[in-house]
Amino acid sequence: MGAVKIICMFEFAAPPEAPPDFGPPDAEGWAEPRDAETRVLLDELAASYAEGSSAVLDIDAASVGPELAALLARRDPAAAGDVFDVVEQVAGWVRQVAHAEAGLARALAELAARAEVRPASMGTGYRSVNPVTNAAVVVAGRCQLTAKQAEGLVGPAVQLLRDFPDTWAAWWAGLIDWRRVRAILDELGGQDPSVRSRVEAVVLPRASQLDSVALRKLIRQLLHELAPVSAAQRHQVARDSRYVVVTPASDGMAQLEARLPAEDAAALNTALNAAAADLKRADAAAGGPVRSKDQRRADALAELGWAALTACADGATGHAMFGRAADTTAPGDITTGPAGLAGHAASADSATATATARAATNAPKRRARPVSVHVTIPFGSLVGLTDEPGELEGYGPITAQVARTLAEEGVWTWLKTDPGTGHLLDMGRTRYRPSQALADFITARDRTCRMPGCHRPARGSDIDHIKEFAKGGTTCAANCHTLCETHHLLKHRGGWTVTRGPDGTTRWRSPTGHIFRRPPERIGPVGVRPHVAAPSGPSVTRPS
Repeated sequence: MGAVKIICMFEFAAPPEAPPDFGPPDAEGWAEPRDAETRVLLDELAASYAEGSSAVLDIDAASVGPELAALLARRDPAAAGDVFDVVEQVAGWVRQVAHAEAGLARALAELAARAEVRPASMGTGYRSVNPVTNAAVVVAGRCQLTAKQAEGLVGPAVQLLRDFPDTWAAWWAGLIDWRRVRAILDELGGQDPSVRSRVEAVVLPRASQLDSVALRKLIRQLLHELAPVSAAQRHQVARDSRYVVVTPASDGMAQLEARLPAEDAAALNTALNAAAADLKRADAAAGGPVRSKDQRRADALAELGWAALTACADGATGHAMFGRAADTTAPGDITTGPAGLAGHAASADSATATATARAATNAPKRRARPVSVHVTIPFGSLVGLTDEPGELEGYGPITAQVARTLAEEGVWTWLKTDPGTGHLLDMGRTRYRPSQALADFITARDRTCRMPGCHRPARGSDIDHIKEFAKGGTTCAANCHTLCETHHLLKHRGGWTVTRGPDGTTRWRSPTGHIFRRPPERIGPVGVRPHVAAPSGPSVTRPS
């Protein structure tokens, strides 16, 4: 077929005339609407398209709160066309989180200020019984926090709203985050109010442009120039905040954190370095595996603890072991109190044997209770029939292998448990007088302080009558439970009431009217396990 010349493939129609509601078309064929309402609608539509397609997000122009929240909610980081936009969204969320955290602080401070958590019976005779600790227990029960975590929220919130309202306002506005707020609280909290306000006024305008480290440096520089309090006095105040805390970690490990006077920390560090050097030579002489310096230092620190327990077993008291009593003026002082140490356990069917590696002594009036570390291990795991985990008091589950190793040198006490629930029913009493046996049973049964949110070990806590002895309460297992010193005082002076059900669940009524239920601890293995249930914890009921 011969070539065919295509003259026209498409026909182009002329632009239609503008509809009646629109004006004449422009050169590109667009017509402006005559109706004002239609023009507004189109303008809003065009603006929304422009906002959604813009690669640059002006986060700083949006006010924190509903406006910024709505802007961020419309932005999907995965759909951002420009990485600049993603960074801006991160910055926006940081501001919005700061705003939310400031709102939480305001609510916490208000809770601590309410009369319900400041009952007249609280008094002023005990430093640990105060509105902060009382409010913290309520927050812990309601929000599934530990009491210590809740205190870490309530305490700074009260201080911030009371002493640093301008810092709180900057936080609420999203200008600074919690790290910078914390820096201001830490560095200025103990200062004279006049100095505190002067330094705060200087640093706040710059705080939004500084990170927390730079902010701390600036505050310290100003304090050296303005603070009338001498360095020695500030050091004494700082020394009052010394502490040591153990926090459970994963895989059978734990974190040990300490805040110490610098000279004491230096002494401990020097001792660990010297011990690590000795261990390095010992490793080389033995021809065994070579440990790293960090491992040798950690092992040396652990040996210090076990050596102290051995000294207790040999009859030494805390004063004899550490050389001096508490002194609020001498640097590097050490105070000692009840300590929990070594122990082990096992179970057969409905019986659980607790092997307690106990550093007991016949020396008169050394301690109210023997010093020991307690480990509970099912009997099947103890004899190698199963690998069910043991439990280290104050920590939690540990592997069967570790529990068996600890049990090899332990003194055993049999714990009889319910095979259906794992709850403690009875324990061996051949070693103790009846009153001591009852206290040991309650301690072994409860494991920790029974106040909602508290996980302080029961060993070293108080045995409290649920129904007061003076009001007819009996001294028996059903009417007694363990409470740490702080929460024992709060129970009697903070407006709390508690009852214990037949199944061992304690029912707490807070001064705010909230009801919290804390189920009993499971000690032994459970015989029937049709499914794995979620771990039990305190529940909350709205007051009627």
